[in-house]
Amino acid sequence: MKWIVVGLLVLVYVFELIVSLLNHRYRVKPIPDNLKDVYDEEGYQKWLAYSLDTHRFGLVKRGFNLLVMLGFLLFGLFARLEVVTNSWTSNPILSTLYFLGLFQTIMIVLGIPFKYYGMFFVEARHGFNKATRATFTKDLFIQYVMTMVLGGLLVAGIHAVYLQFTDNLWTFILATWGIVTAVMIFIFAFLNKVFLRLFNKFTPLPEGTLRTRIETLATSLGFNIKSLSVMDASKRSTKLNAFFTGIGKMKEVVLFDTLIEKMSEDEIVAVLAHELGHAVNKDTWRMLFQQIIVILLYAAGIGFVLGSSALATSFGLSGTHFGFALILFMILFEPFEILLSIPLSALSRKAEYKADQFAVSHTSKEAMISALKVLSREDLVNLNPHPLAVIIYYSHPPMKERIGAIEAL
Repeated sequence: MKWIVVGLLVLVYVFELIVSLLNHRYRVKPIPDNLKDVYDEEGYQKWLAYSLDTHRFGLVKRGFNLLVMLGFLLFGLFARLEVVTNSWTSNPILSTLYFLGLFQTIMIVLGIPFKYYGMFFVEARHGFNKATRATFTKDLFIQYVMTMVLGGLLVAGIHAVYLQFTDNLWTFILATWGIVTAVMIFIFAFLNKVFLRLFNKFTPLPEGTLRTRIETLATSLGFNIKSLSVMDASKRSTKLNAFFTGIGKMKEVVLFDTLIEKMSEDEIVAVLAHELGHAVNKDTWRMLFQQIIVILLYAAGIGFVLGSSALATSFGLSGTHFGFALILFMILFEPFEILLSIPLSALSRKAEYKADQFAVSHTSKEAMISALKVLSREDLVNLNPHPLAVIIYYSHPPMKERIGAIEAL
């Protein structure tokens, strides 16, 4: 049992390493003809340099995380965590929360140097990072508190259900499915905008032609825009984005201030028309339904791990441990997640093509293509991703195919 878990952990790392290396080497192929105007020579060299830096940094970070996890598994550190946290309390739920909280805290602390280097060296070197060290520290603190509080509440609830239905595994699985699904829908519907405002400042989009055009477009499609806001994304990064929050016909539009700075009105409206296309095509609801199905599979996986005490004892624990079972589940299901990402990513890419078509039908080909090229240039997008990386990891089509599909309309 022990070596199967370790083997899967290493196997996933090797597979992801191979895909990463293939993707990195593929980037130097000639730029597709329909993207040649995205980068000038200086921009192209900047893209290559950024790609090399992020590739190297990613390899080091993934390798370090692998070594840490192997250290915990092979040197009995999880068993030591069990002894320590059991000595703090006899309550099984509290013991699980202490166990996972201590492990998560260790992982977060070990990850801080990588976050710091990635932000203030890799991203800053290529002109992306705009965050101050004060902002970095504040973000870390808020993220840590949210992880401990919200994650702790969810784990405590699921563990309580497990204690209630220990002898009825399928009842536990179905109850866990229902709890996690309800929490996910609640966060999606109501809490996303609250979380976002913990990290960013939102101001109303000023009156003017841009606001009028967005409101006119949304109204013509039957959407009632509750608010049109500009988010101060530039205090952290120069990268561009825009998105909608809310469900149903009541939408909140959020524009990054970097998007307004770098794009024309026609391009911004085209981007928002693309997002409205997702709403009209019911992509948000489809993705939510997909996640609900995935949650059921995950709940069954957790139930499987909890049903095998040998998995825990092979790593030195005294028996089935709810907190350790959650960690083991994440390791054992990584190969499954890779396989699952293939059809889910394919569906997502298909939805992006349809949203692009929708945007073109309500704006123009020229505006949509121009917007995509601005996004590619400003965010230093890889214009030559390896086909295997696209199949597994890309939720959006590569720019060559995406722009080619628009040109063919």
